[in-house]
Parts: sequence; C-alpha cells; structure tokens
Amino acid sequence: MNLFIFDNLTRDSIIQSLLTFRETGSQEAYYTAARGLISYASHRITKQSIIREYVLRTMLEQDGLPDIVHLRDFLRQDIKTIYTELLDIDWDALFHRQGLVSLDNICTQTLHTGLKSYVLSLQSMIECQSNEALGGAILAHAESFGTGKATAYAALEWDGSGLIGINRPDPIQFEDLTGLQHQKKVLIANTESFLCGQSANDVLLTGSSGTGKSSCVKACLNMFKDRGLRLIELKKSYLNDLPQLFTTIKNNILKYIIFIDDLSFEPDDMSYKLLKSALDGQAEMRGSNVLIYATSNRRSLIKETWSEREGYLSDEVHRNEGLSERKSLASRFGINLSFLTPTQNEYLQIVENMLMSRGIEMTEEIRSKALTWEINYNGFSGRTAKQFVASILSNQ
Repeated sequence: MNLFIFDNLTRDSIIQSLLTFRETGSQEAYYTAARGLISYASHRITKQSIIREYVLRTMLEQDGLPDIVHLRDFLRQDIKTIYTELLDIDWDALFHRQGLVSLDNICTQTLHTGLKSYVLSLQSMIECQSNEALGGAILAHAESFGTGKATAYAALEWDGSGLIGINRPDPIQFEDLTGLQHQKKVLIANTESFLCGQSANDVLLTGSSGTGKSSCVKACLNMFKDRGLRLIELKKSYLNDLPQLFTTIKNNILKYIIFIDDLSFEPDDMSYKLLKSALDGQAEMRGSNVLIYATSNRRSLIKETWSEREGYLSDEVHRNEGLSERKSLASRFGINLSFLTPTQNEYLQIVENMLMSRGIEMTEEIRSKALTWEINYNGFSGRTAKQFVASILSNQ
C-alpha cells in the first residue's frame, strides 16, 4: 500500500495485520489486529465500525501532517488507495469465512470527548460509501478541525511528552457561576476577539482558593469549543516544555488556550523566565493561535523572602532590579482579573442557585446547615458551596 500523505498507515501494526489477514487469511494476523483493537477500544468515540473508526483516526490524528487542504491531488490518490484496501471491505464476511468473530463486538461503550461536533464529523466519514465522498468529507473535516492528536478533544493536558485528551472535561457553564459579572464579561469578550482573529490578551486570574477562577476558564471553553477553541492544561512543573508545546500546536487551524492553574514560583525557580519570554512573544515560540490563561492565589507570582527585602539576595548585585524583574511577571499578562471572596449573602445565593438547578428548594434548615458547613470547612467560597450541595445530595 503506497501512500503519500498518510504513510503512517503503512507502519501501523494493526492496519498491517488487517492487510495481511485480507491477503492470506492468517489467524495470527487476525489475533494481532484483535489485540490491538481491544487496546484501542477504550478510546472509541463512535458505535460504528471499529475498523473504519480506527483507520480514519489514525490517518487524521497524527501530528505533523502536511496541510492536506492544499494537497488535494495527493489526498485524492491516498483516499482512493485507503478506501479500496481498507474501508470498502466486508471484514465481517472475511472473518466469518475463517470461523472468527466480528471485531465490532470488542467494545460498544464509547467515550465522551466533550466535542460532539467532532464525533458527528467522524461518523459522517465512517458512513461514506465511495472514495469520492470520503475525500470530500475528510477535506471538510480538516477545514473545521485541522489534523493531529489535539483535534478530537475539547480539553487536553500536556504530560511532558505530548498531548493527552481529557475524556470527561468539566461541563460547567457561565450560567452556573453566581455573580462574577465583570470577570465573565471581560473573559468572554477577550476570547471572542481571539477566535475572530482580532487582538486579544493573555489573562491572569487572581484571588483566594475556590472563588471561581478555574471554573470561569473552563466555562469559557464550553462556550466556545464548537467554534474551534481548545484548552490545554499545563502543570507548572512542565513550563520548560513550553517551546515544544508551542511547536506542536503552532500551525493548527484551531485556537488554543494554554491553562496554567495555581501559578506561583519559589525564589530560586528560574522557569518563570521562560514564561515571561512566552508572554512577551519572544523566541518565535508562539503562534497567533495561542493564548495563556493562568490562575493564582497570589498577586505576586514569585515569592519574596525577608532576605531579599533586606538586600541579601545572593548573586544579584542590583537588588532592586532583581526584585523588579520578579514582580513584573504579572504585568506581562495583558488582563488581570481579581476574584474576591464572596460575602455571606453571596455564598448563600450560590448555594441556592446550585440547589435550584437540581430541583431542591432552599429552606431555613438548609440555610442554617450551609452556614455551619462554612464555619467547619473552608470559609465562604464557590467551592465550599459546591461541597455543601454535594453533601445535601448524598444524603437524599
């Protein structure tokens, strides 16, 4: 099988085993393919032909593909070959002829990727009955979603070597968040500008734990994911991987928010300099399809010791310049949003809204319990309210 764009199929063990089985009827090849598809089945996102789904996702979810939209002649030839040799095959008939079971029975449970539009696009490709129809469907898919591992998921995380899809991202919506009208308005407007190709800023969200910072970012994803927005969660321990991450997503048609939660630095942690360069847009690390949203419980992202304040910071002759450099990191974010601890009335309103969304009326007894819960646990916050409501639901 000679391919130009999708030559990764020629190196895939499952696909090669299927081709060997088709040509020779080898049961060893069948079982090799079956074992591979059993492993893949835990990532299945449709209930249609598992072989077709696997082939199409292996084609389109490989990183580093050329721009297939501008390689239509090569694409057409590849699709004709793939359709003829892999997709337009009655695999069940071939299996039954050898007394073997259908591979579609391996797993019928499917994952929820948080991206229904992607699943629908994949289903339409699986259902294509000609190579011409499939070519058109693949072009439409690439124009909407791009290609690469990141395309199938609304939310992803960086694991130090690559992107991993988050199977069940937080479904929170802005309407689930009580108050925070200014913060929501600014975040929505900035993200809207970003998606429209207009000027947009990196955002730093600061405030006490549980005040809704992370929830606002995740609600932003859920509001815009069907317009090509993706969220990549990046742990602070992987900040040194930023150049590699930027390279992975730089030329994709999709728009990405790199989300760094609970950001702060120890005085001797120099990784802040790499983040500072990224925020400044230096070193050609960053494409126009990337923003950085970060949350922090601290206004000063870099901790300051007493010795630094008193002028004993080692290896820095110009103490004031050193402290100024550390304090300037937060200013590199174009937008700074503050999240205040809710008042008692605001806390109770959050509880009431959460209960109402679940069909439960706020009574004086529940109100009293909510206040007792706050005293015994984490103080007034959206997170405390959520935990209290969870306790109410668990006791029903």
